[in-house]
Amino acid sequence: SYALLQAYDFVALNERYGCTFQMGGSDQWGNITAGIDLVRRMRGAKAYGVTYPLVTGAGGHKFGKTEAGSVWLDPALTSPYAFYQFWMNVDDKDVVRYLRYFTLLSLDEVAEQEE
Repeated sequence: SYALLQAYDFVALNERYGCTFQMGGSDQWGNITAGIDLVRRMRGAKAYGVTYPLVTGAGGHKFGKTEAGSVWLDPALTSPYAFYQFWMNVDDKDVVRYLRYFTLLSLDEVAEQEE
């Protein structure tokens, strides 16, 4: 299963590189905890994980690398033009939330933009 493969991947990363920390979207919680458990059982090592809320669009669709219309920072994967167009076409309902997530603006500065 996918969870088992991801768990074993964490074991391999721990063994080869000393990786002890895994992070991912909240939908990956089960896979991450399986990896933590497997690292502890197979390697006797401490391992940790953290999840964060999924970033979704106004329609509730997942915003991630496996979704259609993904945007990448690498210009080999998303052209600068497509990157610009993506952000210009963000649904108005998402703009303030994305400013909080993806910019270095302070919360006060974002609040000013919201007004």
